[in-house]
Amino acid sequence: MSSGKSYMNNKNILAEGFFSKLAKLLKLSSKEEKILQKDKKIMSRFKSLNKGVNDIESELNKKFKELNPNHKPIKLSKYKLSDFLK
Repeated sequence: MSSGKSYMNNKNILAEGFFSKLAKLLKLSSKEEKILQKDKKIMSRFKSLNKGVNDIESELNKKFKELNPNHKPIKLSKYKLSDFLK
């Protein structure tokens, strides 16, 4: 190995792709999603949509409980803004 000075910036080694790959893996918010998350009208609609899902979930659990007392409760997934992007 040479004993010369290395011009590679050791502080930026991780930032050169690692964090962008990590963000994709974790599915972090995109620019569009961040802009839409700030829109109060859209976010209030998501809250009402998820409230509707909760209502359906509770009604289904009541009916299934009447039919079979040993029935395990149903858990429906909630909607997120990222579900509708891309």
